Amino acid sequence: MKTGRLLMIGFNGTELPAEFEPIIKKYGIGGFVLFERNLKNPGQILSLNKHLHNTDDGFVPLIAVDQEGGRVQRLKHPFSHLPTARKVEEYYRKHNNAIDIIYEYGNFIAEELSIAGFNMNLAPVLDLSEKNDGVIGDRAFSHAPLVVEEIGVSLIAGMQDHGIIACAKHFPGNTDTVIDPHSELPSITIKPDAFKHGLSPFIHAVNNDVGSIMISHTMFQGIDDVPASMSEKIINGILKTDAGFKGIVITDDVKMGAIAKTYSVSEAIINALAARADMVMISNIEPEELEAVLDNLESARAEGIIPDDLIEASLMRIDLIKNAIGIKGQLVQSESDILALLDNKVHRAFVKKFSGGNW
Repeated sequence: MKTGRLLMIGFNGTELPAEFEPIIKKYGIGGFVLFERNLKNPGQILSLNKHLHNTDDGFVPLIAVDQEGGRVQRLKHPFSHLPTARKVEEYYRKHNNAIDIIYEYGNFIAEELSIAGFNMNLAPVLDLSEKNDGVIGDRAFSHAPLVVEEIGVSLIAGMQDHGIIACAKHFPGNTDTVIDPHSELPSITIKPDAFKHGLSPFIHAVNNDVGSIMISHTMFQGIDDVPASMSEKIINGILKTDAGFKGIVITDDVKMGAIAKTYSVSEAIINALAARADMVMISNIEPEELEAVLDNLESARAEGIIPDDLIEASLMRIDLIKNAIGIKGQLVQSESDILALLDNKVHRAFVKKFSGGNW
């Protein structure tokens, strides 16, 4: 049983360092998350993703990127510059709640990601926010649950129908917290009505077959005294049992200050998996640290802290979602295919419509 397949990792550089290879062969790896530091140009990106697809003896890893739009998009020119979520909501509102266009926009994003070798987008944000700045700000579509539900589900369907696993985030809803989990642990005292409103877009996404959901590092006082990403009450209780979510539950990055200031990477991973997360994200890790983490994870498995049946259940959920959305093991596209798509007249017209005055 390759416990490394419960992890999604990031690394430095535009190639996977060779030192990772024997570790992945031994333990497996569930996926990779790529950032701007890894992504240089279409040819390099495709070459890297083809290599990542073939690191684990025929196992198809998730290859993920944050391509939300606005201030969070890792793929730069010649890939399309995407608008903020708030701008998407403005378009939706100005065009009589045009969910068909939002679905088409999801297809559009998925086309660019899939032809570059990605199979997962860590988007959309389903948090509610009234502000245009701050931790969430214009990364949120709206403060109104019904609006976020409609836009979010249409965007998710558009991406997933084109072979990209969507990831709704940050469950159970960060709302307008002023503390950035990249630096510190946000803590929210539960107000039942507000909490229910924050949950609503995620429940709607669950009911409409979103492939994955990212758990936030916020602590919700009144529910649990640990971050949501380590809370069995939130992950297994609210999300998996109450909401009936059957997809992949992945944590936000455990290298964020919200977690790293209190827990080691190994502690964070073991706590999250014990709370019934299916995958844990580590945004940047060196080979020797990864090997130590995986040794500790194996020890936790051997000691029954993370029982084999939990691991098997998580691996099965991951496989089911890959199969349902049609994730393929071989990448046959070329750099010229990417450039042809980005230069296609219909594709460029869509870019113009969504990035011009209509926004």
